[in-house]
Amino acid sequence: METNQQHSRRAFCKRIAIGTGALISGNLGCGSFSAFLQEAQPLSAHWDRRLDHYDFVVIGSGYGGSILAARISESKVPQKSVCILERGREWPVGTFPDTSEAADRAIRTPESNPLGLFEVRASRDISVLQGCGLGGTSLINGNVAIEADADVFRNDHWPKGVTYEALRPYYKVARKMLNVGRHPRADQFLRMRAMKRRAEEMGLKTEALDLAVNFESNGLNAHGVMQKPCTDCGDCFTGCNVGAKNTLPMNYLPAARANGTHIFTHTEVDWIEKRPEGLWRVHGRRYGLLGLPQPFMLDANNVVLAAGTLGTTGILLRSRDNGLALSGRLGEGFSGNGDFLAFAHNSDHQTNVLGFGNNPWHSWRRNAPGPAVVGGIRYHADKPLSQRFIVEDLSFPKAMIKPSQGWFRILDGQDTDEGDEVVELARRLLDRTDSPYADHNAMNHTMMYLVVGHDSAEGRIRLNSAGHAEVEWGGAGQQAIFESINAELYEHARSMGARFISNPVWDIRNVKSLITAHPLGGCRMSDSHEQGVVNEFGQAYSADGSLHEGLYVADGSVIPTSLGANPLLTIAALCEKIAASLVAS
Repeated sequence: METNQQHSRRAFCKRIAIGTGALISGNLGCGSFSAFLQEAQPLSAHWDRRLDHYDFVVIGSGYGGSILAARISESKVPQKSVCILERGREWPVGTFPDTSEAADRAIRTPESNPLGLFEVRASRDISVLQGCGLGGTSLINGNVAIEADADVFRNDHWPKGVTYEALRPYYKVARKMLNVGRHPRADQFLRMRAMKRRAEEMGLKTEALDLAVNFESNGLNAHGVMQKPCTDCGDCFTGCNVGAKNTLPMNYLPAARANGTHIFTHTEVDWIEKRPEGLWRVHGRRYGLLGLPQPFMLDANNVVLAAGTLGTTGILLRSRDNGLALSGRLGEGFSGNGDFLAFAHNSDHQTNVLGFGNNPWHSWRRNAPGPAVVGGIRYHADKPLSQRFIVEDLSFPKAMIKPSQGWFRILDGQDTDEGDEVVELARRLLDRTDSPYADHNAMNHTMMYLVVGHDSAEGRIRLNSAGHAEVEWGGAGQQAIFESINAELYEHARSMGARFISNPVWDIRNVKSLITAHPLGGCRMSDSHEQGVVNEFGQAYSADGSLHEGLYVADGSVIPTSLGANPLLTIAALCEKIAASLVAS
């Protein structure tokens, strides 16, 4: 009898043989081979396979949706029918944009390009960057998988049952599923050495951060998905064309599919309805031929909302407008997780921060930048939460290099070391858009910083005139923490002899606008409907404080405060906890 290991090896060899035959016959280019391996077994199902009724409809395929679907569907007693509805498309490895032109075409707009990969929900106070596709923002995040500080959960906004100790076992489960680890050669990167210059001045240390990236395995992973080790290409933010990122299509989503979950893409949910017979009805649009939307309805015993902070809150706000009784706190408590961005441009030191994509013969491989984020510096660990933050180093994906060269010509910045203007000019002259890779151009003497910290979480999500969720938060960027962060990032630039360019949207506009890639809140969990929208198990409160049977929320929208850390691992742990409770009940 064939063992599982023999079966996996035979299946892999068969796929290699088929792919090799396609290459020989000319049906596939070398750059498409990894994409072919994924396309041979897509995760998503044809819409015609759908049932009229499911035990569980999971809306969204980010960390919450993927985890809930995987855990519910693996529970065999009794067997549950489960489906995932994802508004975006499936992005096989090898199909992510790696040029500025392709990235422009992948920008999502609800009306003209609903299947785009990158979405920016712009507002006056704070804009939100998020991913759209099967796997959600995991497709384009920086992979940082670190835990929040234990005292984050001692805030009165958290339910009493959600503590660091209660989450500890679920952090462990999520770390294992996401294959989290540190870069084995982190200290060798010049960008890490650049971070250390400032850290040593402060008596702090630069640490390699835990990342959801595969650095060693080459072949089928534990979930039967082909993966290659990281090539340090630096293109994580625009999608990994190598297959090294441990995105959700590499773990939880194939686990859910293997358990019988139906996964449907191109399917956007507008609102949900509670039916008199106790069922839930999902109302939405399916983007079919030519991208034209077709309305649909789907019934379920249970609905799990996991469409992300803005997506989930927007669905519930539209549902309330259609008569669903929900907590009056819906939309409150939005946080940007203290996100801040700045640059040290044209410094005295080479940094090797330029991504080169999935090209094994690229001349820049000798200066490979590493993953999107490699390390960080933790500030004020012994002080109140409101003063803590983490500075992280970022690479420039290949598709961002040329646009960034244009931005830096406009955003000249502030000189931190006078007297080397001639050398700086020479480096700028080497910044040619037709040949951006040069050891001593200004771009490759630049650092891009991402900071995560603690804000007041006082934003509010509302529906605009088009019915889309957006954030209102007057004075969001005027909080003292951002002045402190900005001042410290200036010191980073000074330590490198660079020109300091502050967060452009924060610095240029008097309203101190922000942009975040880590939106949280809007459906905060709480022990009471008077303070939150769901309980600690993700179950939604009705307007009178009772619980809606069969309605759950499981994503970053339930988090009631900023985390002061990249949130993916905490979201995953919370959703593992919610899933364990739901399955047990």
